[in-house]
Amino acid sequence: MPAQSIHLTNFLTPPSTELSPFLMADNQLAICNGVNLGWKKGSIIKDLGYSKVGSTLQSGKAITGLHNFRQSSTVQKMLATVNNSAGTNLTLQYNNAGTWTAISVSTTYNGFEGAQTYMEDFIGYCFIVGYDATDNVFLPVASLTGTTFSTSTNVTSMPQGKFIKRYRDRLYVANTYYSATAYPYRVFFSSIPTAGAITWTPASDFFDVDFSEAITGLGTNWDKLAIFTEFSTYIYDQETKVKGWDIGCINGRTIANLGSYLIWANKDNVWASTGGRPTPIANDIKELLLNSSPSAWRATVVGKEYYLYLGDTEANGLSYNNCMCIFDSELGYWRWRELYDDVTALARYTTNNEDFLYMGVADGMVHVKSKYTDASKVYTDDGNPVLSHFRTKAFDFGDPSIAKTIIKIVSYCLHAQQMTLRFRVMDKNNEVIMPFTDIGKLTQVINYYDKTLTGNFLQIEGKEYSSNQPFEFYGLSLLLLPDNKL
Repeated sequence: MPAQSIHLTNFLTPPSTELSPFLMADNQLAICNGVNLGWKKGSIIKDLGYSKVGSTLQSGKAITGLHNFRQSSTVQKMLATVNNSAGTNLTLQYNNAGTWTAISVSTTYNGFEGAQTYMEDFIGYCFIVGYDATDNVFLPVASLTGTTFSTSTNVTSMPQGKFIKRYRDRLYVANTYYSATAYPYRVFFSSIPTAGAITWTPASDFFDVDFSEAITGLGTNWDKLAIFTEFSTYIYDQETKVKGWDIGCINGRTIANLGSYLIWANKDNVWASTGGRPTPIANDIKELLLNSSPSAWRATVVGKEYYLYLGDTEANGLSYNNCMCIFDSELGYWRWRELYDDVTALARYTTNNEDFLYMGVADGMVHVKSKYTDASKVYTDDGNPVLSHFRTKAFDFGDPSIAKTIIKIVSYCLHAQQMTLRFRVMDKNNEVIMPFTDIGKLTQVINYYDKTLTGNFLQIEGKEYSSNQPFEFYGLSLLLLPDNKL
């Protein structure tokens, strides 16, 4: 039979770690690490890096909370909580024109080191709650406007809590502590604002859910308040409270809104709902999800994308450190990315009608993720090279029962100064999967390689670890000869 040309010129099918080679599409990636398929559709483009925002908040101390406080339509600031240098007290800081500056909290946060904080904007104030699981203590309630911190303004008699959410015309605090008693099933709510202020009447203004599973998070969408436990979700509309479904949330920091979708994660999947029965959306990255620790999970939405930080994980025998998974809601695909830093807090920052991803990390810094639209793009992770790694399916070219011989490979790529193309073949003589072998570095837009590769399956990958500008990989052409011998 004559030689056959095979052209792989787009990668539009969502990547998956979960499928066998027989189920994967030819234009579907098995690894999509540090690359983006959605910016120039069909192409594989290296991801950008991130840069430090301002000064270091506290060297070696993890950021425990991050929030974009939008006090008004014209006044906003990024807030963060982090331990002091001695690791004995929690500090509240804001980005003051590039210098992270401590806000005076007096002695309020003394002894509350390590507390994970939640913040919510309402009536021109930022309301702060939190909890330290190590010491089993709730953070004192507080409000902030400008840089004025208070434990009384709008928070007198307010219960302490793990979670806080604005819904319609009230504030809601869940999994609470009040009058020396823990109420893990209770949600307290504020009054409706009067003359720009709110009050709290905890003796009457509350409701309970479940009485079995502690509340693990709050979310709002579709003009409803969603109250999560680990295994259930309750829906509340200020008049009625009903059990929505037996799908809960294992970590409240995964809850985020992406347009009409409320998204969250439980121990089995990531879920999205527009008010009806939730739909699982993480089936393509289940192994990454299940091999990570839910306590490390953090999430936020930036533009059309849901960012879910998993921490250390693995899939198909490959380990990933500081792994961030990103769901593109327009194309319906996941990609993932190993970061240089361990992320401990995420937030969206909006300025000049653009959204940016802010990341608080374990060494006391806050970073902003670079975008392809930036005037000055960042090609490193805070000065460190960025790893990009993509891998195709194991191709059988229509018949897995016979060996095929590849005699030429042509690649099409722009800006591929350091990318190495690699391959492996599998046949009946391979008792274990063979390691990948270099085809060669990509040095120009069109690269020709005369290779003789014989096997039942052929798999190709590209790998790069550098500080170079992003490559744009467009595809491959393969010239193959069939072998009729089984």
